[in-house]
Amino acid sequence: MSYRLPKHKESVDELEKDGRLNSPASLLRQFGFEYCHFQKSSNDMSALLLESAQEIVTPKNREGISRIFLYSGVEDEIETGSNSNVLDLFRYPVAELRHKLGLTTPNVLAVSQQGCSGMLSIIDMASRLLATSDTPNDSILCVGADTLPKWSKREIMYNLMSDAAASVIVSRDCSKNRIVHFHQEIQSYYWDTPQHENELLASYFPLAQRAIETAVAGAHLKMSDIKWLIPHNVSMRSWEILAKLLHIPMNRIWTENIARIGHTVSCDHFINLVEMEKEGLLKKGDNLALFTFGFGASWSCLILEH
Repeated sequence: MSYRLPKHKESVDELEKDGRLNSPASLLRQFGFEYCHFQKSSNDMSALLLESAQEIVTPKNREGISRIFLYSGVEDEIETGSNSNVLDLFRYPVAELRHKLGLTTPNVLAVSQQGCSGMLSIIDMASRLLATSDTPNDSILCVGADTLPKWSKREIMYNLMSDAAASVIVSRDCSKNRIVHFHQEIQSYYWDTPQHENELLASYFPLAQRAIETAVAGAHLKMSDIKWLIPHNVSMRSWEILAKLLHIPMNRIWTENIARIGHTVSCDHFINLVEMEKEGLLKKGDNLALFTFGFGASWSCLILEH
């Protein structure tokens, strides 16, 4: 796993001064946020995505990569006018990534429209495909990248949003982070997010609790068996509420990146896992629960054994 963040970083106070927030900076700070990273002059994430993929695609594993899945939860904005070339609509980042990585054999596919749940979904898809493969060293490169438009504010429903890119290689017989189980609760009634904002806020906690508990049970585990709950980096307040519903202590939810980075749409879990491993917090055999909610609406939980 690897990730990249834009170099430009601003505090909630700077964002408030620039008119980039909906809520007061003081409120977002109470919710645990302090900084966010974003592309200041461009929406193009291709360079960050390429850097994150280059870190983990090595001479040793590149020949085994049979597919590349790209997920983006935020649709690209394409500026068009009366003199625009319609072919501009057919530039595909997943093909660009394959080309610049120098990979000549993988099939490529881009996926969207699952909000923050998409990276977990393509990893589940990769895992299921590999289970049917008869190639011993078969692997799939899963990448994600999201950037908010230049005109947008950096806050969505009381959450501070960063741009980010992340890359994950899913392979057969990997020595760590074994995929144990994936569960997703889908409520497509909420497809029109702006029209259902208050309802989404009300339904978030009971469905989050259900998704996590169902995933844990599907892995034949109990909540007490989960060493770490790896969060999506939404507000600290929301995690305090969910921890009480799940009857787990906050010290089993790794929340350090909420202040440092904020929420990145689909890359949070992999940023957090990389940083937790650097800090020596993950031990062989630890059961990990990766949970997120995505507009659309889906509540997703992936169980790993480190």
